[in-house]
Amino acid sequence: MTLHRAVSCNTDACVALFVAEPRLGPDAALYAAARAGWSVTAGGLTTKCPCCARGGLPVLERGDCPVCGGSTFAAVDGDRCHHCRHLIPDPEPFGDEDQEHDDEQLHAAEADR
Repeated sequence: MTLHRAVSCNTDACVALFVAEPRLGPDAALYAAARAGWSVTAGGLTTKCPCCARGGLPVLERGDCPVCGGSTFAAVDGDRCHHCRHLIPDPEPFGDEDQEHDDEQLHAAEADR
């Protein structure tokens, strides 16, 4: 079982959680959270998620957002977080490099019939 360091928001009733990479130590996890938009004071004494740091409503429901752990909704470019507005882009469709080769084989098989 892999253990992860996590940073939680200090705002009352906020359930925001930043889950850091498994190999990061406590200081590196705080640094990663700050790079993701969290407000982290010296030594991690207080931490605020991006939504609470800008004065928005606290995260009240958990979801799939990698920045704050909040819920997301489908947008044009991917999934967007309700709380911190982070965009999780849609995965690129897997390009089939061999599609032309497959089409040529299909046409050749049809021509043999």
